[in-house]
Amino acid sequence: MGNASKTFRSTATFAAVSFAAVAFVAAGSANNLASAADAPEPFAWPASLAPFGNGYPNAGDACRRLGESPATSAYLDHMATLVGCPGGDDSASVRAILHDRRGHVVGEADGVTLISIPTEGTMGSAAPGHKSRHAQVKGTAFSATGTLPCARRAGQSTSMCRFGVVRNSDRTAIVTVYWPGGGTRTIFFGADGTVVGTATRATDRPMPGKIIARKNADVNLISIGDERYEIAEAILSGG
Repeated sequence: MGNASKTFRSTATFAAVSFAAVAFVAAGSANNLASAADAPEPFAWPASLAPFGNGYPNAGDACRRLGESPATSAYLDHMATLVGCPGGDDSASVRAILHDRRGHVVGEADGVTLISIPTEGTMGSAAPGHKSRHAQVKGTAFSATGTLPCARRAGQSTSMCRFGVVRNSDRTAIVTVYWPGGGTRTIFFGADGTVVGTATRATDRPMPGKIIARKNADVNLISIGDERYEIAEAILSGG
């Protein structure tokens, strides 16, 4: 009889512990499901705004650069970059761009705040036989300096690279991009804005190489092998 009583008590204790464990796991699962339900869904960018890139100003950021479309054409400016940020003009991402990039809000469409950001062009030497037609940045041979989106390797997210541009009297231009880890890439543009060659330095002879170039609104999207660059028209022309 004593053994039976002990067995019963052990069984009851085991059952109680097992029930408590199951209840704990169930509660945890319910909390996880509730958290997942409360997590905000990724913003679905409307195709009507022609967004491109994987974040602005850096990869993974909430905002995007916007291309040309019926919804954006009224806001495009050859001397500025059009950027869209999800939400209203009081969102953290909008406030950060207005503060850090000297941008200003120009409109709102499809739940996106539209921001116009002046192109940085305000860091090398001119190619032989060419004369710069713009005032030079003090202490350099460049007509203007700034930053532009770039990626060095296949699959790499874009980041911001320093650049210097020489604008020549014959309307050609030479853009030298400085990689964050060292090294440069120079891109030579003809008078019509097309890419005519590249080199590792501005003083080297331009070579045609493996170049793919296309335009999205006022931005030249250039691939040189695995390298990618986004160069606005205003960088080449000076506005």
